[in-house]
Amino acid sequence: MPAANPNAPADARLPVGFALNYAVFAAPLAWMTQLVFNYALAAHACFPHEIPLQAPVWGGLFWILIGIDLFAIVVAVLAFVTAIGQWTAWRGADLRHTGQRRNRYIAQWAILTSTLFSIAIIFTIVMVFIEPVCNY
Repeated sequence: MPAANPNAPADARLPVGFALNYAVFAAPLAWMTQLVFNYALAAHACFPHEIPLQAPVWGGLFWILIGIDLFAIVVAVLAFVTAIGQWTAWRGADLRHTGQRRNRYIAQWAILTSTLFSIAIIFTIVMVFIEPVCNY
């Protein structure tokens, strides 16, 4: 936790910082990236023209999709770990200081969002195994 100026008024603004922003936005962006890339790659590989295909155009499409999924889950788990670290750092914040109170609140929401979007990423990964890549 950054050291606050003891002479600063109680409502002085503290910067949110990169780690707290990463903790809040990384998991939702990883989920969005996973959905967009997986959908675009699978759609193009299975439906390149007017006729749907039985098998994807690229032989390794399943592994490409799994690679994107694993990247997304790693980013989301790192966001969760960062959120826990930020919450721990701001846990002892002075509640009279608006900036410290705000950063603690953002860290608590970062834990919630990174957890929920990690679950969403896991459910999306499960769908790669349940549903065939080209289902026609």
